[in-house]
Amino acid sequence: MTGLARPLDALAAGVLLLAVLVVVTGGFTVRGLPLNRPEDLLVVLATVVALRGLVAPIALPRVRPARAVAAGVAAYTLLMGFVVGSRHAALQTHALDLGYYVQVVWSIAHGHGAYVTLPAMHAWGDHFSPILYLLAPLGRLAPGGSALVLTQTVILCSGAVAVFVYAARRLHSVSDAARPAAALALLYLANPSLHGINIRDIHPQAFAVAFLVWAAAAFDAQRYGWCVLALVLTLGGREDAAIAVVGFGLWLALARRRWALGAAVVAASVLVLLVDLTWVMPYFRGSPYPHLDRYRHLGASVPEILVTLVARPWRWAPIVLTLPKLAYLAAMLAPLGFLPLLAPRALAAALPGLAMNLLSFDPVLFNYRSQYQSFVLPFFVLASVDGYARLRQWRASEARGGGGVRASVVPSGGPRPVPRLRVSATRVLAFGFLASAVLTARTVNDFMVTRWWPNDDRRAAGALLREIPADVAVSVDERLVPHLATRREVHIFPAGVDTSRWILGRVGEVAKTPPPGFTLYRREDGWLLLRRSD
Repeated sequence: MTGLARPLDALAAGVLLLAVLVVVTGGFTVRGLPLNRPEDLLVVLATVVALRGLVAPIALPRVRPARAVAAGVAAYTLLMGFVVGSRHAALQTHALDLGYYVQVVWSIAHGHGAYVTLPAMHAWGDHFSPILYLLAPLGRLAPGGSALVLTQTVILCSGAVAVFVYAARRLHSVSDAARPAAALALLYLANPSLHGINIRDIHPQAFAVAFLVWAAAAFDAQRYGWCVLALVLTLGGREDAAIAVVGFGLWLALARRRWALGAAVVAASVLVLLVDLTWVMPYFRGSPYPHLDRYRHLGASVPEILVTLVARPWRWAPIVLTLPKLAYLAAMLAPLGFLPLLAPRALAAALPGLAMNLLSFDPVLFNYRSQYQSFVLPFFVLASVDGYARLRQWRASEARGGGGVRASVVPSGGPRPVPRLRVSATRVLAFGFLASAVLTARTVNDFMVTRWWPNDDRRAAGALLREIPADVAVSVDERLVPHLATRREVHIFPAGVDTSRWILGRVGEVAKTPPPGFTLYRREDGWLLLRRSD
């Protein structure tokens, strides 16, 4: 079969070249066949590479592990930084959530407190995210959405370094441990859930992905102060990040056998969650915590929900055991080569975050590319490292003739050697990379020139945005809010018309709700800019 290697290499090169041409040209048609979806070509390329790997081993360049991780981090920062930056410039970001956090950070930086007008409230009454105080300098030095989405990219990318440090220590008994540690760090960077979280505007709870891996790496290195700092930063991301720290407590208890410490972390996290939801946020909001509606079928409060989970499993079991949610779990595990399943103690740490997603009817919670995987993904990554270590131990045991993983039972015809399950750790990692390429294929669409190159519509909106003064109240199209949120008052049209001085929106939307008291200031393409006339 090795004779097929060169044709498959040529085919892979051809598919790659075709994908690049589609990206740089925006697509074209060949004999009536439209080629305008590079994600489809990426799936084809992954399939060809998989076949090539089955035919003959693929020689990879020998690079020092630390350099490979550094190159991966640099590539991720540049490529994903381009994606999030160009999406924002191309008006593909949203009032909720990027515009919301741009206004909060700007407001904190200018001494107004954590206030927003989307709708008007103290931000800590909606989500308690004190970590945003650390981002306040950006509200002065680089105000706007670009700095925030790039900051999120850097934070998420730093998780690869944490994975490398953590895995190198965990795999110390493996010969040349740095190489598989580097491969696992690169697998983290290729993860489709990480990409999905990264491009969905900005969410402070997303920082937990990197912070929790850093906390684990610090704990194993006996740098307990840094571990505590990482956990505090995680808690500062959002009120429900306490659920993720509960998971870390389970990781301490089950994966590290630190039962008392793990129990203390769990208890402290639950206490923090109850204080935030019962007193802190209602104080700022002036009403009860608003985000338990997704679980109203389980109870009206956190204690009621916990009682239902323990005492009434028939209420929630049918919700969890559905095909869409099983497919979600498969999509989370496949990019990690299903390695987490080999480390159930470490994997148990993901249960609190998984419960949040699986117990809800809201499909966005069990979308493997949504920000709601921020409390699940880090523990899957940690478990994949432990799972890899266990797989290597089994393989070493087989090589020494010391047993291994049994694949069948002895038949009734008499005793004979039992065949063992032979799974190569290298092939498992290769499967993870290929699954990641397939499941993250849609991300490559954001590189298409048509997605980010300024067109007439974007240029028209940009021209009108520059006409609006910096210190006035505005009501604008939802996609424009992130570009105008560095002010005391910004609204999503038609909200806030009564107090706004300027209105900017698409012709069709503004025409549906003609605002009284405004006159046309300027029209560009399909956009209208109105100014209050009184």
